[in-house]
Amino acid sequence: MLEYKVLTQRDKAFSGKFDFNTLEATLNSYAAEGWRLAESIVASSVWKSVNAEFVLILEREKSASGQ
Repeated sequence: MLEYKVLTQRDKAFSGKFDFNTLEATLNSYAAEGWRLAESIVASSVWKSVNAEFVLILEREKSASGQ
């Protein structure tokens, strides 16, 4: 069974300031915990202005203990 984690540029790991070095460090940190990048998308919304946000979907095998 798999479990999933969703990251966006608003994630607390980025402390309100997104940059590629922080993204790399964050992905490496999750990889050390067994997560792998399953999918990446750009989500757009149009409500008074056009906003785009990246969404990263991480997955890993769920442990038997449910951690």
